[in-house]
Amino acid sequence: MLRFALIALVLVAGGLALFSEMTRAEVEQRYPPRGAFVAVEGGRLHYRERGPDGQSRGTVVLVHGASSNHADLLATLGPELSHYRVVAIDRPGHGWSERLAGRAMADPGRQAQALMQGLDQIVPERFALVAHSLGGAASARIALDRPERLSGLILLGAVTHPWPGGIAWYHHLTTAPLLGPVFSRVVAVPVARYLLSGGARSVFEPAPETPDYIETGEIRLLMRPAVFEANSQDIAATFDFVSAQAPRYRELKVPVVAITGDSDAIVSPTIHSAAIARQAPQGRFVLLPGVGHMPHHAAPEIVVDAIDQIVGATSGLALNAD
Repeated sequence: MLRFALIALVLVAGGLALFSEMTRAEVEQRYPPRGAFVAVEGGRLHYRERGPDGQSRGTVVLVHGASSNHADLLATLGPELSHYRVVAIDRPGHGWSERLAGRAMADPGRQAQALMQGLDQIVPERFALVAHSLGGAASARIALDRPERLSGLILLGAVTHPWPGGIAWYHHLTTAPLLGPVFSRVVAVPVARYLLSGGARSVFEPAPETPDYIETGEIRLLMRPAVFEANSQDIAATFDFVSAQAPRYRELKVPVVAITGDSDAIVSPTIHSAAIARQAPQGRFVLLPGVGHMPHHAAPEIVVDAIDQIVGATSGLALNAD
């Protein structure tokens, strides 16, 4: 019986691993890279760009959060930012960007360096940096270390400070050196694919989910074992990183606008957004009533207005809110 049970277990595990591989091939065929690549140390980063309709007011760079990629912010904010040059970049190991330095790239500081290596080539001009969720940690580091490159930092439900409770149990398993690759293929990807729709709805609550969010945001690109592992590694590395970085926010030399929903159950508005807005010398806190973790979907006009004000102030232009 024991031998039979072991054989059955191996067969089930093998079948699930095969299912994960088939899922990877399926999503890569469905969502191929549609942008360009820039060479950085250790590999390439993928990005997409939209030019302005008419005269440009400046450049906006979009940095996505966890379990996501460039397409979410670009699909949502891109049309609203038609008066800017917009560049949406995949963080290392996500979307179609390579992981570059393997597990070491989970550190948001290293991600910040890699992103700026790419952006220094494709965006030589100053730009407004917009970051969602987990992308806030690396983007805040860019604002601290490279303020001369930014006109301002706009944070959307962003992670900036240490939080109570740690990380979900499955991130511990996914990041385990030996167990992680097996767990991601046999358990994480099959379960995540099954729970994808419900998980997508949860990040919008209590607001309704944006129609076609999974499709237009190319969220299924997460359903690849290597990307799922990178995502968990990022989340696991961020706590210690922001714990060390948070005291430095008083040094921020650029305008910072922290926009968040008052019902965000993923990233606490008070622990993160309110705190960095209070610490930053030029900080501003915007709290959206009845909004969850996706402020750029719920109120894109608020995000665009914040960008317009920052770019207008730093360029000396008087911008019309329309």
